[in-house]
Amino acid sequence: MDEKMFEKFLNSGSTNISNLIIANYHNLGMNEQELIIYLNLQMYAQKGNYFPMVQNIAQNTGFDESEIYNLLQEMIKLGIIELKTVVENHQQRDIYSLTPVYERLKALFIQQANNDSQQKLMSDTQELFKKIEVEFGRPISPIEQEQVHQWIDDDHYSIQLIGLALREAVLNQAYSLKYMDRILISWEKSNIKTAEQLQERRKKLGY
Repeated sequence: MDEKMFEKFLNSGSTNISNLIIANYHNLGMNEQELIIYLNLQMYAQKGNYFPMVQNIAQNTGFDESEIYNLLQEMIKLGIIELKTVVENHQQRDIYSLTPVYERLKALFIQQANNDSQQKLMSDTQELFKKIEVEFGRPISPIEQEQVHQWIDDDHYSIQLIGLALREAVLNQAYSLKYMDRILISWEKSNIKTAEQLQERRKKLGY
């Protein structure tokens, strides 16, 4: 590489973009063309130009200007960018705000976490059903399954606490959900809804 070309590379600068955007652009609903447009907007913004001309973006990307307008509109609808009007030196001007994408990322991660949590709950519930069937020595009926779901969804008992109630029932040779329900209700009257709370209470009582 000759000196002039090397100097050109040095002077051209670089564009910084979060890896989270690159790794999740598809999950955000963006396509490859929209990502390229976003990269161009970032490039210009980091040079201090927050409302680059569509003609310049077209030269950089090879996209038609009408296509760029459509892509920008789609990105605004997706909440990736926002077209804002700001006032500087008593004059109004339009800018593309590039920060909305981070709110979209936040919402995406919350949704993913909720989905993971829901899947884990479903998996743990299925495991609980299996434990009950093993201890009772028989399949549990749909009505009994509904009872377990009610404990979890309506009464907000933890899976672990229900498992401990199962153990208490088995130790007392009472193989029924009614007996387990009485145990859970008695614990609830003592403000116990989690396995940790039960353990703490037992420590205080010395057993």
